[in-house]
Amino acid sequence: MISFFRKLRRRLLAESQLSKYLLYALGEILLVVIGILIALQVNNWNEERLNQERLRKYARVLMLDLRNDIEMVQTSLFQANRNYRKIDSLRAYFSVTETQDLSNTDLYILCHSITYRPFEWNRSTLEEIKASGSLRDIANDSLKKKIIEYEAFSYHMDEDLQYDRDLAQSASELMSQILYLNVPYFAQMRKLERERPTDPNLDLFKTPVFAASKKNDHDLNSYDEQLLNTFLNTYIEIQDRYWIRAFQEMPKIIQDANEIIQMLQEEYHQP
Repeated sequence: MISFFRKLRRRLLAESQLSKYLLYALGEILLVVIGILIALQVNNWNEERLNQERLRKYARVLMLDLRNDIEMVQTSLFQANRNYRKIDSLRAYFSVTETQDLSNTDLYILCHSITYRPFEWNRSTLEEIKASGSLRDIANDSLKKKIIEYEAFSYHMDEDLQYDRDLAQSASELMSQILYLNVPYFAQMRKLERERPTDPNLDLFKTPVFAASKKNDHDLNSYDEQLLNTFLNTYIEIQDRYWIRAFQEMPKIIQDANEIIQMLQEEYHQP
């Protein structure tokens, strides 16, 4: 083919057919340009195909990470909700019980282990997506925005967790001043809770270990009114924070994760 065009070009020059030669040259240039454009388009198609395949792989793993996040947050949500209700019972208990009648066992059940499970976000896939530059390749702007907002909100919840843990530590220190904690039954109660961390039917007040502890109840370390008021107020502050966690933030991030999963399924045809 190249030899044919070369011979044609020589013949036109030899016959001094300049106009035909120029048309021929223009046609040859046009063919070269078309060939380059086709090659570029094929290359673009191939790159887009590889890019979409890479995004589909990321989508599959990111969906798995989000499902693990949901399961993790659901445990924390259960515990935050349980502790919110526990503090409600603590407030009610103080309102109907005279100071001298406060029970060491009752108070322990109502105020111990007031924290919720620390967050362990599955961020590795999202970090890889950002590092590879694939985040900007997501064509769906709503999906991209949702992923960015989800990550930012998870870091916000980490900050809230640290605040809650600091406040819970203050409450624990007050509890140590007020309650007598060297009680073997308390360790048994904690063991029950570790074994059934998300069991809604676990009620320590209805367990044999509670009955045994109550029978051998111990006096408080302190019945000081001011200390008791500070103790209760600290738990009320924790409850206010847990209302936000249990009824706003944790349900919201679970909903956001589910929405991202659904959008990834639709965008990248994932099961």
